[in-house]
Amino acid sequence: MPSSLTIVMYHYVRDLGASRYPNIKARRTSEFRSQLQHLCRNYVPVSMQQVIDCLRTDEILPENAVLLTFDDGYIDHYTTCFPILHDLGIQGAFFPPVATAKYGKLLDVNRVHFLLAVTESHILADEIDAAVLNNSMNYELKKPEEYRAEWAHSTRFDNAVTIYVKRMLQHVLPEKLRNLLTRTLFARYVSNDEAAFASELYATAEQFKLMQSSGMYVGSHGDSHYWLNAISEEAQRREIDNSLAFLREIGSPVDDFWVMCYPYGAYNDSLLNTLRKSGCTIGLTVESKVARIGENDPLLLPRLDTNDIPW
Repeated sequence: MPSSLTIVMYHYVRDLGASRYPNIKARRTSEFRSQLQHLCRNYVPVSMQQVIDCLRTDEILPENAVLLTFDDGYIDHYTTCFPILHDLGIQGAFFPPVATAKYGKLLDVNRVHFLLAVTESHILADEIDAAVLNNSMNYELKKPEEYRAEWAHSTRFDNAVTIYVKRMLQHVLPEKLRNLLTRTLFARYVSNDEAAFASELYATAEQFKLMQSSGMYVGSHGDSHYWLNAISEEAQRREIDNSLAFLREIGSPVDDFWVMCYPYGAYNDSLLNTLRKSGCTIGLTVESKVARIGENDPLLLPRLDTNDIPW
């Protein structure tokens, strides 16, 4: 019999009033506490092991079960979320990329987040258009208006221009060009010291090891936070292999089970095949609905955004 599971997805959780970047899209610490109170009143928090047991055996999850997940490995997860969850006896499931937790590399996705936090999106869009025109011959690029027609479409979280900036700098432009462009824009508008910025933004491998040993769960978010549906099968295997090696280093129970959280929610058939061959037990998407354990494909479980839950 299928069990319903509400999986809630978090990213930044911080005190925006004390932040140098108050316009970053984040769940405020006070809101996070309030949301946890709501969840504890109306749901039953469960662990990743309970979800695995439900998949593998006849065990049924409690009615109104909820699982809390945290993407991208931010320092917020260690300094803010972990102590609150630990005090309440709730397990959080955390998914850091290897590049940030082990090597302290600043990701393009976060360059874009903070660019948008300090700069009007239309200014960044114009910068992108200019770069497209200036590099059209070298990279055989389309015209800016063609890119805008294809990618400038609003979502429930962002307006059309913001989505255009995100998509162009995250995966549409050729990797070499978008890396150069995001680094240039980040240095111009945010910070010219990426190493220092990254050291303040991400939790470390040692911190995730402590969280894992203290009852939290740490799973895979790949190595470099790529759109995994936009890279080769060989590159997908490297992303998974490097991530599993990292999880073993911090004591995550990889040989018993392991969970994949898709960066950007992106996957394709070749990635799913690679995950099955690698023994992946659960995959987490960004499809917005309540999961049905025993009914949904275990590698394609949906999640609700924190903004879908009252606080």
